[in-house]
Amino acid sequence: DNVLIDAGIIDYGSIRQFGVRHDQYRYDDVTRFSTNLNEQKRKARFTIQVFAQLIDYIQTLRRKGRYLFLKEEAGQALELTNTAVLNSIHRLANKGKIAHLKKGLYQIITEEYANDGSLPPEWFIDDLMAHLQVPYYVSLLTAASLHGSSHQAPQIFQVICGKVIPPLTVGSVKIVFYYSKDMGNILTQKIKVPSGYMNVSTPEGTAFDLMRYLCQSGHLNHVATVLSELTEVMNAGKLALVGDRLSVRYGQRLGYILDELGFEELTKPLYEVISKKPQTYILLRSDTDNQITDKNQKWRIQVNETLEIDI
Repeated sequence: DNVLIDAGIIDYGSIRQFGVRHDQYRYDDVTRFSTNLNEQKRKARFTIQVFAQLIDYIQTLRRKGRYLFLKEEAGQALELTNTAVLNSIHRLANKGKIAHLKKGLYQIITEEYANDGSLPPEWFIDDLMAHLQVPYYVSLLTAASLHGSSHQAPQIFQVICGKVIPPLTVGSVKIVFYYSKDMGNILTQKIKVPSGYMNVSTPEGTAFDLMRYLCQSGHLNHVATVLSELTEVMNAGKLALVGDRLSVRYGQRLGYILDELGFEELTKPLYEVISKKPQTYILLRSDTDNQITDKNQKWRIQVNETLEIDI
């Protein structure tokens, strides 16, 4: 641990309490002798050599725009044993230069994000999901923010994917994954990020996901506020296309909210699609027993909460 980032040594003695005058010395915890001083010096030189090689390897990856690496990959590239690489990885992690993501997978942390203990998720989410071999797209409040909704910056990075994955916390970053068996029904697009591209739901797909994952997106009025900002980049035809692919109840709620916000022109194609499907009256909010105060015949909505947006 007493090795500088450039592989310089702060104190040879502290590496293993080197004896000053004796060629052998006892361990502190057991009554046996360590290897001799010359052997300890050889081990120290090897440790420093591996550490320097790993630093050079990481810097090479960064120059190529890569911010994730596998332990096994590094070992093969440097022709080193698993133990040697792992020891140096631990030293770099303790210095905040890299961070553990998944088993055997690490991210390289640049200087400007050292205090956060992680890169922004958009820098590595695509490589992470490729490593896990799970289809994904960034959605909900995170996607809304990327599309220009600035009402409230999301505290977590929200990802919809094709497999159940536990939340991932790295430093000050938290990524939450939501499983969806029909994620292919949502329109997505690729957005450029410093490390390449990542998959993001389109504004129209994001709007429907906000309906599908209402509890995970905040209360109804918060979602309505986000939707009011998303309308600036929504396309009526694409909105209808997504609505045709999903359960009719999501289109009913979304259409009602957008109409209440004053965007009837935007919902016309969606209504044409929804009106051709079998419908029943549904609650605006299905997660509460609030009293029904009104019925909207157009969208077959039982209104049990008044919309109040915050703009």
